[in-house]
Amino acid sequence: MRLKWQCATRVFRDNWIKTLTGPCNMQISDSTIPGLYLRYYTKTGNISFYLSYRSGVTRKQRQMLVGRYGDFKLSEIKERALEIRKTIASGQATIDLREQKRKEQQREQESRVTVEQVFAEYMEKYSRVYKKPSTQYSDGKEYRSYIQPRFGDMYMKDIEEKDLVDAYTAWAKATSFSTVNKTLSLFSSMWDWCETYKYVPRGSNLCKYVKKGSNEKFKAVVLDLDGYKKLFAALDMGLDRPDMTPRMFRALKILALTGCRCSEITDLERTEVALDEKMIHLKDSKTGARDVKLSDVAVAELRLALAEPADIDSIYVFPGVHDKDKPISNVTKPFLWALRQAGLPHMRIHDLRHSFITMGANLGENMNAMKDAAGHTKLTTMEMYTHIANKNTFQAVNHIADAICA
Repeated sequence: MRLKWQCATRVFRDNWIKTLTGPCNMQISDSTIPGLYLRYYTKTGNISFYLSYRSGVTRKQRQMLVGRYGDFKLSEIKERALEIRKTIASGQATIDLREQKRKEQQREQESRVTVEQVFAEYMEKYSRVYKKPSTQYSDGKEYRSYIQPRFGDMYMKDIEEKDLVDAYTAWAKATSFSTVNKTLSLFSSMWDWCETYKYVPRGSNLCKYVKKGSNEKFKAVVLDLDGYKKLFAALDMGLDRPDMTPRMFRALKILALTGCRCSEITDLERTEVALDEKMIHLKDSKTGARDVKLSDVAVAELRLALAEPADIDSIYVFPGVHDKDKPISNVTKPFLWALRQAGLPHMRIHDLRHSFITMGANLGENMNAMKDAAGHTKLTTMEMYTHIANKNTFQAVNHIADAICA
């Protein structure tokens, strides 16, 4: 179907071009340079400049792309348009215009990069400079799982909105909205980065037009004292079963006794544990590096984990079952087994964190100490109260652990 354009004529100025908007596509001619006009595309907001001219003996009407706004300044666009008009007026018009078109095509080809090329450069120049190691790992995993199979061989400039919408729909059917929203956010960040290097036109990010979905809200299940006793009894059963993997159940016990995020314990390295200080010095977490204060019960559990003879030369406190060079994974399966053995309702591992903080609140613990224990407050903001905060936090985690294990 032929596009409909709203046409007008006026003097081109930066102040109104920057704010140009409208409900339909527009073609606006410049009243100062004959043949120069811009096209505004309402769907993408892109603005491209063209020069209309007649060439050859036939005087056939032709149009040439002068440049895109954002890739060139308005003053540069006007200079290029005037140079083209001079070339057309000279006897070498046909030869020069062909050469100019060849150079334009060459520049266009050089700026065509595949998504695979973009991701490698994005990781090297942006992600490894500005993102945490855990986020870099997550970016790589999301790219390999979702973006690469669908877009890896495509050129960035060839991707259309419908391609992204179709991909998002397919991804959402295969996994959760939270996962695909992170993937779309990564793709959007890559696209914005591409604009800086002129691999795509400025303001062309189509990821921003994809409608995002949201997961069904989970209601946290919080354990009371009776629930904790049942859960710990089931976890101890798992420790004694020869067909189970004891380290997974011990990791779950430490999760319940510290209120840590799951990966903070499953990925825990031996060098991060300081039992004499009753501390875990996390090198990285959701909020960056932080210290976790340990209760006496948690210290005892960690001491047993560190003394486990299997794969003791691994860097991890809880090495992988089949590969000691990787941390354990999929502790959800033993956790769900323990819930069934304990006769407890279904809950997420993250609910152990909610339960820990809620238990502290119910026992009347200082909430600043609880924020510190859970890692919600950066240590730098508590520097002047460090000795007080540490004392309060140690008291809090011990009080909770004693109540849990009473």
